[in-house]
Amino acid sequence: MGQGPAPRGRKWLREKAVTPWSPRLAKAILERVAQGELLYVVLREAGMPTPQSVGRWAKARPEFGAALAKARLAGGRSPGKGGGVWGYCQEMADAVFERLSEGESLTSICADPTMPSMSTVFYWRRRFPEFDEAVRVARAIQAERLCDLGWEAAQDATPETAYLTHVRLTQLRWTCGVMAPRAYRPRLVEPEGPREELSILMRKFTIEEDPATGKKKVVAWCPDPQTGEVIREDMRPDWRPPPGCQPMPA
Repeated sequence: MGQGPAPRGRKWLREKAVTPWSPRLAKAILERVAQGELLYVVLREAGMPTPQSVGRWAKARPEFGAALAKARLAGGRSPGKGGGVWGYCQEMADAVFERLSEGESLTSICADPTMPSMSTVFYWRRRFPEFDEAVRVARAIQAERLCDLGWEAAQDATPETAYLTHVRLTQLRWTCGVMAPRAYRPRLVEPEGPREELSILMRKFTIEEDPATGKKKVVAWCPDPQTGEVIREDMRPDWRPPPGCQPMPA
């Protein structure tokens, strides 16, 4: 049965247990996984190595890693994905937190056959608030590590590598903003205000002849912004465009 998350105030970071290579344990693990048992569950039993230790075995001994993948395939499970177990395990939650804090991506962690799958991790985050908070803290730690790496990259930049360094720092800045938005997401210098509305009145000009004098004159026509009715400007000498309106010739 899966346990619930640790009580509030628990220290998520712990010392890693290192189990020396054991051919006897390796053989027992491979046999049980090949029979269809979940590696995730097998390693939770007393006397079994931790998932971290088995992961080290698989990296240090490629023949064991290949055999483990083959055993998972024989047991009806994909060799390239994590454990896929939905029951909560505090030890696995601690391991995810530690590896995230050390800079490893969640995709890489969940691809480890000794770790829970991506779907399991996201289920835990939805189901157990304490685990979701631990992942958030681990992401913030990752962001701080990336900031340190960015400073080191900037210090090591040369005229020949300046553009490549710029590209990498841009990605680091974006990644830090995603992982720890409160601390590292870029902020606008000034808050964006409401857009100013601009009303444009189209004026039309015609030439008319004065019946009394026979002289020609230019007459301007413009719509009234209040009613929309087109009027002659000389018929309303008191009329002025309202603030914000810019009369433009047709």
